[in-house]
Amino acid sequence: MKIKGAIRWRLKVVMDRCHIKTVQLAAFMNVSTTTVSKLRRAEFLPEINEKRYIQIYNAINELCDINGTPNRKIMPFDLIEFCPNEVRDLDLDFQNVSGNARKKTHSSGEKKSANEIAA
Repeated sequence: MKIKGAIRWRLKVVMDRCHIKTVQLAAFMNVSTTTVSKLRRAEFLPEINEKRYIQIYNAINELCDINGTPNRKIMPFDLIEFCPNEVRDLDLDFQNVSGNARKKTHSSGEKKSANEIAA
């Protein structure tokens, strides 16, 4: 299915503008350089949770202070860009979209507690 609109991930652009190296961001966030490299190479918004998004945002701003470039600090929405006219091929499956993004799935062998069944 073709869909119009895309959310572009701008981590590479932001890191370049702020003079932040992959190794430096990885060390500051306490993750591997491979993790940061994958995030940096992503063209579209990667599947990351809110906590990771905020961690990236805060790390970049802290590193701007450390690197002596406080005038290059970013806002949260500097990491993304909405391109309304971009056409993409997406396989949208609205029937299997969960309303609760934090809900954990259970394997067929696990029993659910009474609280989970009531939820």
